[in-house]
Amino acid sequence: MTAKSLPSLWGWLRSLVILRGSVLPRILPLIFLFGLYSALIVAAWQTHWPLPIGMLGELTGNVVCNLVLGLLLVFRTNSSYDRFWEGRKAWGDIVVNVRNLARTIQLCIPVQTAEQQQRRQKVLQMLPGFAVATKLHLRDMGENQELEPFFSPQELMQLRQSPNRPLQITLWIQDYLQQEFQQERIDTVRLLELNQFLNNIIQGLTACERIRQTPIPPAYLIYLRRLIVVYCLCLPVVLVPKLGWWTVPVVGIIGFILFGIEELGREIEDPFGFDPNDLPLDGICTMLVDNVMTISGIDVPDNTAPVPPIPTDSSLLPTH
Repeated sequence: MTAKSLPSLWGWLRSLVILRGSVLPRILPLIFLFGLYSALIVAAWQTHWPLPIGMLGELTGNVVCNLVLGLLLVFRTNSSYDRFWEGRKAWGDIVVNVRNLARTIQLCIPVQTAEQQQRRQKVLQMLPGFAVATKLHLRDMGENQELEPFFSPQELMQLRQSPNRPLQITLWIQDYLQQEFQQERIDTVRLLELNQFLNNIIQGLTACERIRQTPIPPAYLIYLRRLIVVYCLCLPVVLVPKLGWWTVPVVGIIGFILFGIEELGREIEDPFGFDPNDLPLDGICTMLVDNVMTISGIDVPDNTAPVPPIPTDSSLLPTH
């Protein structure tokens, strides 16, 4: 063991006991419920209560049944992780194109008067405001003080009345670019480049909305959960002749595996919320505010709402 491997090992061991981000608190009631049910089955077996051990043994030991359950769980987890990763890629596209748009506006749109300088700074402030508005939009949050540093009271009023606040912000940015082109401060090639950045930002917004508004079909979730429950109901009856009271902890462990995998899929299928396993949108928006303000040379607004930073513990993040 080298000194370099110690932090990674410590992080791995620490992840075994932390509860934040774990599915255990959510599935613990189900584990206790089926543990109690298993104890009743053991008590019934010890009092010679007739149990359909043979029939249920064929059901739980059937290769086809186990294969179907395993495939459904794998599909559930993969589908949820695909949604999580697609959401992260969409936000990555938003970040890249906001940075490029801010950089190009700052360097390639000349200003000769104080009014032009003010208008350019205003549209640069709108870019991180778009990211914050997108975060609030995906979380179905209404009016929020996080938008106040980036927009005037009149603009905030228009945003409150807009059914899609991020899209409204892109219209303002597009209007600014069009005015700069009409006043011949940028040429056609530069306008096309800036519009492409803006189109990519809208594409990222649309990808996030697609994930948010297209949940996994309820029929699939209902069937999977019923199948897990039936399996856990049959399992103690099959195990009790061989394990006795050991049936209770064994069923608890198997329930932890099955319910844990299903809950893990539910936890990450909507990656834009507030749960520990969701995307760190607050940290991403804070980073983007700092980036754009650094590019434009504008001071970071003091009244932005404090938000947590992006997690940096590599032991708790996906590795692929």
